[in-house]
Amino acid sequence: MMNKKTRKFFALFFLAVVSTSLYLYMSVRSEPILAPVSNLDTPRFVNETIEPIGKESVKPVAKQLLTKQSPSLSVISSDQLPDELQREVTEQFTLLSKDYAAEVAYPAYSQPLSASDVSYLEPNYFSVVDVPVLDGSHTASLSLDKYRFYFPEPVTVRLDTDLAVDNVVLELFEPTTREQLVIVRSQEVSVIFVPKESWPQEIRVKATASFVEGTDVLTADFRFFVPVAYVESVGLPYPVNADMCIPLTLDVKKSGIYRIRANLFTTDGQAVAVLTNKKKLSPGEATLDLKAHKSVLAGRNGAFELRNIQVEKMSSYPGEKNSYGVSQFKVLPIEFFDVSTLSDEKHQPSAEEQQRLEFLQEVANG
Repeated sequence: MMNKKTRKFFALFFLAVVSTSLYLYMSVRSEPILAPVSNLDTPRFVNETIEPIGKESVKPVAKQLLTKQSPSLSVISSDQLPDELQREVTEQFTLLSKDYAAEVAYPAYSQPLSASDVSYLEPNYFSVVDVPVLDGSHTASLSLDKYRFYFPEPVTVRLDTDLAVDNVVLELFEPTTREQLVIVRSQEVSVIFVPKESWPQEIRVKATASFVEGTDVLTADFRFFVPVAYVESVGLPYPVNADMCIPLTLDVKKSGIYRIRANLFTTDGQAVAVLTNKKKLSPGEATLDLKAHKSVLAGRNGAFELRNIQVEKMSSYPGEKNSYGVSQFKVLPIEFFDVSTLSDEKHQPSAEEQQRLEFLQEVANG
């Protein structure tokens, strides 16, 4: 069964396709049509549940589709839609409105986290893909320890297959310019590369494997970064209204707008929340607070820790690639915090979020 975030993506993708289909369908019938959707933007609930840092976030729907002022599917009366298409649109909007309602019940900076939210729990996961080799009679794959590597971490590439391997030639190169970074021949199926600081961000691995029964080629991509900031420590948490504020100290190498994301866990390993914040930082020592709203802390005993800490320097102009930093620690324990010191102030969705929710519910209800 698809999880909430996967369902959201397909629902939004479906709606974009539906909009195009409706445009063509209504044009053929020479009846009034929807105005073309333009000025694509990312709704909050898509932007705040983006894929793990380092991958491009999906922007499948215009903000127009989520505002009452814009031309939208709600302007089409039921007699203008084929019955089957109308049912599917209603079903998708019903699912989407329920997910969105659950999401805006919490602040964007403090979203609940569960064991099913794999993309947040394993944000640097490398997805291994088995591919057919030797005319499809067997399979093989390339695997790496993770998707993003940071200088000076070594990069280990493994060839996984049930075939007997005579030798393998492994080449690393930049996929656009095809500039070769290094090439080695080995009789081992696992090779460790020592990176250079000058390596590009995007790197492709090409493995020419000589099996006993023949030769085939496999490829895989990974990312490489020279860290632009380091998370060095966590300070004492303190209350501000309904938020537990967690100060992080960073050593910043390059100025810019940084987005920090971390998962809040209890010390016994229970996932609590995804915490996110953005702030403009200058080179040198800097402090940034992550905030956990009381709504996600209810029933917890106050013993917490941060895991899966991600540091992203966001692009400051078109064409500039995002840069990334690292945490000096995989886990940052937080001093015991008394959750009862927080106020009972409930989170209220913004006027824009409430408007979007009402629109989704209106379409879902026909």
